[in-house]
Amino acid sequence: MLAKVAIVGRPNVGKSTLFNRFVGKKKSIVHKISGTTRDRNDYEIFWKDKKFIITDTAGWSMDSSLLPGSISRQIDSAIKISDVILFVVDGKEGIHPSDFQIAHKIRLSKKKIIIVVNKIDTQEEEIRGYEFYELGFDDIIFVSANHGRCIHDLLDKIWENIKYNGEERKTGEILKIIIVGKPNVGKSSFVNAVADEERSIIHDVPGTTRDSLMVHVRVEDKEYILIDTAGLHRGSKVKNDMEYLSSLSANHAIDDADVAVLVADASQGIGDSEVKIARLLIEKRKPIIVAVNKWDLIRGKMEVAKYFTEQLREKMKFMCWTDIVFISAKTKQRINKIFQEVGVVFKQFSKKLMQDELEKIMRDVIIRKPYASKGKTLKFKEYMQVASKPPTFIFSVNDTTLVHFSYKRFIENSLRNRFKFHGTPVILKFRKYYKEKL
Repeated sequence: MLAKVAIVGRPNVGKSTLFNRFVGKKKSIVHKISGTTRDRNDYEIFWKDKKFIITDTAGWSMDSSLLPGSISRQIDSAIKISDVILFVVDGKEGIHPSDFQIAHKIRLSKKKIIIVVNKIDTQEEEIRGYEFYELGFDDIIFVSANHGRCIHDLLDKIWENIKYNGEERKTGEILKIIIVGKPNVGKSSFVNAVADEERSIIHDVPGTTRDSLMVHVRVEDKEYILIDTAGLHRGSKVKNDMEYLSSLSANHAIDDADVAVLVADASQGIGDSEVKIARLLIEKRKPIIVAVNKWDLIRGKMEVAKYFTEQLREKMKFMCWTDIVFISAKTKQRINKIFQEVGVVFKQFSKKLMQDELEKIMRDVIIRKPYASKGKTLKFKEYMQVASKPPTFIFSVNDTTLVHFSYKRFIENSLRNRFKFHGTPVILKFRKYYKEKL
């Protein structure tokens, strides 16, 4: 397993800004409201010849009234499994009484601790940061997470303090799986069930998960990154800027994911929210698995399963190529089935056809169902697969205005019937063929 580095500190000292600086992207929401970060957020970092997991944590406030037990358990767990602790303090504000309390607690962990004095923009400002030596730790570094000052020095210090066991990691990429759905369908419960610990704070108030957080897990000897998201509300009605930031973060996370799991509530069916989210995933061109959660609460399972399948085919005709997996995050029923499906759909998402395979199926398509309109026949001059992830095909034809959506769908269905492309969108593009003049 990779070494783990936890970022801890009181609220508003710049922990998430530092995390984002390490990652190179805005993975954690940064906001002036204390308590914006509630969950632990993981990301794999490669520096020089070593890889490690960096973990952002919630602000450690001794008098926090916002889900204090859950937040405290999150931080305690992050410290327990970490190899190095980055204790972030505010260099502009100076030492705070809470800093002494945090210092005392993390000192008991007997882990390697580095004091990161943040918001130090110049070398002259380092002088006032010397007071943090009162916390009793020898390793102190002065940085500006916002401006990137001395971040490389901090990474070097982390590098010096993590052990490298010399073992080569197993080949093969670690798939990133994004968990999406409307609020309160059990996305965070699913992540916690897979991780076998409380990684996402669960509460019956919709919107508890604000950020998109990444959790490193292992299932049946394979590693994955799970991306838990805030409940998506697609449309113009955004209650406040925090909800907007959550939605924005989730959309960015979708771009970064390899496979999407759309979670629905077994007691509610497939509604408009699921349809809108599915359309967003299609726009993002992601492979999709539909997971119906809270299956343990359902009676008459066969009838309900049939109902859900019919709903999916009726309301999501544009996504008829995906399957439903009925799960229970609470009892862990069929949780592993999701990961088996992930492997299948990602393989289809990555599929690249041989040219002779494509030519054969297209000859069959043209012979079986030639297409003509207004006295003109659609003629194919060239066809090729130009990309995978998702599979993308370009067809050169004599007249693009002859390409009716129904015939385009017929070609796509023919490709799917022959080559499966299970769980993945397939992109068909048509262009006019121009013969080169000699």
